[in-house]
Amino acid sequence: MSMLAAISTNTDGTPVTRKDLGKQLKTIYERISRHYPFLSCIGIAAKGIKDQELVLYPTSCDDINGKQLPKAFEQGTGGNTHVLVEDLTAFSTRNDSQTQQSLFQSGLRLPLIANDVAFGYTFFAATEKGCFTPDIIEQMNVYARVIARIVTEGRRSSENLRTAVASVLQLNNINKSESPAHLRRVAHYSRLIARNCAQTHQLSDSWIEHLFMFAPLHDIGKAFIPERLLTKPGRLTDEEFEQVKTHTLKGRDIIDHMISCFGYSDDLHYTGMLRNIITHHHEAMDGGGYPYGLRGEEIPLEARIVAAADVLDALLTKRAYKEAWSMDKTMETLQQLADSRLDPEFVDILSQNREEVLQIRIRCAKG
Repeated sequence: MSMLAAISTNTDGTPVTRKDLGKQLKTIYERISRHYPFLSCIGIAAKGIKDQELVLYPTSCDDINGKQLPKAFEQGTGGNTHVLVEDLTAFSTRNDSQTQQSLFQSGLRLPLIANDVAFGYTFFAATEKGCFTPDIIEQMNVYARVIARIVTEGRRSSENLRTAVASVLQLNNINKSESPAHLRRVAHYSRLIARNCAQTHQLSDSWIEHLFMFAPLHDIGKAFIPERLLTKPGRLTDEEFEQVKTHTLKGRDIIDHMISCFGYSDDLHYTGMLRNIITHHHEAMDGGGYPYGLRGEEIPLEARIVAAADVLDALLTKRAYKEAWSMDKTMETLQQLADSRLDPEFVDILSQNREEVLQIRIRCAKG
């Protein structure tokens, strides 16, 4: 059996899925630690799919998350050489738990490489000092290459799905009612919200990265709505509004068709998140939204986040039926919509981060 097959399959011979990288690392860790019992934890940090921000994935340890990796290994993801720290206790702080201090006695950081380019690193922690000999470092390099392949395949699959959907829309020159700048801003606002509630909702960086990647696709169902309705200056009639409301289910149908064509499944590619965003971003906290009238936490978290981001940008931006609103008027209106339409937690996050909202608008002003 090859090295890849050996550490990327479960003990019963079934393949390790790529949705939950934390579970994958646990499986890999269990196999490696049989030969190297001093290993205590494996962690991964990689550059984002759509931008260069560092993404910290879950680790192989139940008690340690990616954000708790030793400070000695946080910087410089672009190097192609290893970093060895024989004594990690020198980097411990008063905030480190006893579990962290016992697991992180020494550590080895190895680059994650795809197509000869380093895009992140794998971190191996040990319960002993001075255990990473040259021979062991060479062996860990083999494991790091396997981990890099697993990470790359999972990221490529998600990006391929997003790109495929976006390409279909572009080739057909549809959904012209939404500017590229609006879609970028919704993505950035969504990530801003998610990062500020990550601890409360136990959101991994990988989850947030996929939210950022999929948020711009929330209104793809509008491709099947007449443009005259989407750009109508005046108020829609009841009949017209009912027609516009169908875009959520039409969008879900597009995604289901493409998922089927590509052979994707939610276990592998976060497709459940994508479907939830498209289907439920017009649900309301009081149950008065559509398409299903879900209420409160019945609405998927990702859809509640994108809903707040979408309404924020709609209010701040000039549309066919309205002028752009000021930041003060927008935030006041969002507070009025909290509880009834929008999740108040996410409205508060936006209100508390006005300066970052403004910076996003400046960065994504054109297009």
